Amino acid sequence: MDLFKAFDTEKCTLCGECFYQCPVMKLPLDVAKDEIVRLINGDETRSVLQKCTSCFACNFICPERCNPAQLILDRWHEKYLREGLLLRAEYFIPHNRPNFRTYVLDRLPDDEKMLVESWDDTSSCEEIFYPGCNVITVPYLTKTKLLEGLNIRGSLDMCCGEMYYRMGLYDQVKQVAKKLEKHFNKMGVKKMIIPCTAGRNMFTNVLPKFGAHFDFEIQHILPWILEKIESGEIEIKNKLDMTVTIQESCYGKMFGGEYLDIPRKILEKIGARVIEEDLCREKALCCGIAGGFSPTSSYHPLHITLSTIRSLRLAQNTGAQAIVAYCAGCLQLLSVGQIAYPIKKMPVYHILELLQMAIGETPDRRNTQRAWQFLAGTVINQFPKVLSNKRFYVEEID
Repeated sequence: MDLFKAFDTEKCTLCGECFYQCPVMKLPLDVAKDEIVRLINGDETRSVLQKCTSCFACNFICPERCNPAQLILDRWHEKYLREGLLLRAEYFIPHNRPNFRTYVLDRLPDDEKMLVESWDDTSSCEEIFYPGCNVITVPYLTKTKLLEGLNIRGSLDMCCGEMYYRMGLYDQVKQVAKKLEKHFNKMGVKKMIIPCTAGRNMFTNVLPKFGAHFDFEIQHILPWILEKIESGEIEIKNKLDMTVTIQESCYGKMFGGEYLDIPRKILEKIGARVIEEDLCREKALCCGIAGGFSPTSSYHPLHITLSTIRSLRLAQNTGAQAIVAYCAGCLQLLSVGQIAYPIKKMPVYHILELLQMAIGETPDRRNTQRAWQFLAGTVINQFPKVLSNKRFYVEEID
């Protein structure tokens, strides 16, 4: 099943199930049918192009596997070419400076700054741990013997382009593909271990479709860790005896049910009992950042906040003791969301932090402090532009 091929108009029966069963929009069936017709005809929609979070659930819902998510991204791409983005989106564009990540990086504690600086190394290296943009803003997560011996290499300039793809900014994805191909091939990389499911998907499925050729193995950190637990290389010393619910990565579903089982297997092995959310696995909600991906939203803070609160409520409804994310971006967004929505506050952990506890380490737990920094940067840099009608086009990526 190719989840990234073009929308198949011929196979589409206009049944509307994609948007009727959408975990975000849940449109009435007659409205959903009308919306898919509008999308196919290139007309403005009433809901889909405005509210979609590009989580790709509709690709799994579609009974004919027509890839409606790709059609939405295509329409967003066309809209961007016609109109550009609203000015408030500038602060969230990965290669713009400053942006929501650079604000935080400039304010990291000294120990984390040293880590990030050491990772910005372009010398030859055959096996690397690629942190991706999200781990770079929470480098304290890597301060564990779980990752001992891994050669961490990466910087914000080496962003995988996932946010561009989720927004339909195809020209930028092509530029990122060209840049990363040149960078990693020059380094002589033979194997990449990656902690971000979105990044794994970009390197495996998306960037090659935009012209990149990577001649190296790509492995996600979760199966890598599970193998080490099962082999005894990672020794579980402390069973956690707690209930947790999982914040799914939007890209986890791309790798099938067996992949979605992996974080659940890891949690089971360290003593955590998973209580599933009403919307989970292939129908899981985004952590919240995707509330800003549509051109209509252009990272409107209210849309992102409401999207994050929706996910927090879903987690709270499980009655679990904690939320576990296996994406550092999800950890950050949910932590920021709890500042805005502190009702029935649940601790949010990255799965690496629970693993640290299980092997006898004490995780640093800096997510709340980091959340306040993300929030402060957004208030200072984005809110003055929220009501502006000015538009811009993203500059070419060198």
